[in-house]
Amino acid sequence: MPLLCGGADGHRYYVKGQQTNRASLWREWICGHLAKALGLPLPPFALVQLDPALVKELPKDQQRIGSLPAFGSREQPHTAWLELGISQRVPAELQRDVLVFDWWVRNTDRLRGNTNLLWDAEHEGLVVIDHNLALDNDFNAAEFQDQHVFADQWSVLTQDLVLQAQYLQRLSQALPAAHEALESAPEEWLWENSEFDIPARFDRAAALQVLERCATPDFWRTV
Repeated sequence: MPLLCGGADGHRYYVKGQQTNRASLWREWICGHLAKALGLPLPPFALVQLDPALVKELPKDQQRIGSLPAFGSREQPHTAWLELGISQRVPAELQRDVLVFDWWVRNTDRLRGNTNLLWDAEHEGLVVIDHNLALDNDFNAAEFQDQHVFADQWSVLTQDLVLQAQYLQRLSQALPAAHEALESAPEEWLWENSEFDIPARFDRAAALQVLERCATPDFWRTV
């Protein structure tokens, strides 16, 4: 339940704060860095923080956003939800980039019925958003290959060893961004609550282990 907030920089951001769990914030932050390093078209993102005095003035149900460091994704004008009917207007190369990225970060939340992608009608371009369910411990490879919005590109990947090698190189070059994300994340995210006495339910070492698969041929294994 992100809230749309005006930033001091004059832009508006969709903000996920204490109204969501810390694992979601970690996933957004890490995947944002990786997607940017890979060159995917995602909105600018940043750490944001609401003034405590402002939070007190919010309606009761919105005060849960809190005043601790939060994740903000900049609002993109002229965009609408990407519908299946226009998904094929996305260039095939970009479709593969998104498919491989989601395979890498184990994001099962980009399905035909719920794409979690935007379409910029003014510039005729894709906008990639929403990674709060990535790094999924219960990742189902078969479901991913069947239901991902760009699943048709999977057969192209499996039949082209050169293309596979090129992607492994690109992912390996982007991987340091995950370490950067872990190092730059707020210390407050290490705790599940604002009293800082319950550790966050997110295994950073396990997340890195998932991402480091890109350095091995096993990355493409489906079973």
